[in-house]
Amino acid sequence: MDYETTIQEIKRAATLVGITKSDNADGRIESAMKETPFLNELKQILITDHPDWDVVISPPRASCDIMVNSIRINLKLTDCKSSDNSMNKPSIFYSITGLTNYPYSSTWNDFIERIREAKIKKQRDKLTEYHYLVKNKLTGDVLLKPIFDIHTYVSNPSNDLQINWKNEFLHADYGIGGGGEQYMKKVEELLLCIQKSVREMIERSRLFAHADIAGLLT
Repeated sequence: MDYETTIQEIKRAATLVGITKSDNADGRIESAMKETPFLNELKQILITDHPDWDVVISPPRASCDIMVNSIRINLKLTDCKSSDNSMNKPSIFYSITGLTNYPYSSTWNDFIERIREAKIKKQRDKLTEYHYLVKNKLTGDVLLKPIFDIHTYVSNPSNDLQINWKNEFLHADYGIGGGGEQYMKKVEELLLCIQKSVREMIERSRLFAHADIAGLLT
């Protein structure tokens, strides 16, 4: 099955999966609780319609939520009222290099050193990019995009990378081509956004990090 057909079929299946709104005041908790049933139903629809497809729901704390024909996908169930945390070092590394050997735990120093050592993709390959499958809990609208077709990356010193899904739905048709120059500029845009978050995180902790604690207590 070709890439575009796979993407369209995943979107179609996700549209068919319903979400029942609960009275839980914390939308993040509600979304987390509904992700597993959503993924199970999504898988069932896909393998019923395409018995030869490879559909695997990932275990907890994996770098993606589900893999469909080797496409790595992160599920977001959202009301689109705020930006969502969207950072995952192994998946960013995978999207840039195509390599799957990134460790479960690492620092940003580890990350940049592994990027330096890796062979960075110079041309786009959407099959080896992290994808976001987003369903608006209020409208039922569905969005499925690879990471380098995201319109705007949002810097956040507490969460490194966020995405405003309301904005992305407004720019649902946005995407970059497969050419090297445009693609590499988008990779740079993503890394600069994350770097800005890390720099702001360091700066907001600088005074405490260098404080004279012993002198403070005397």
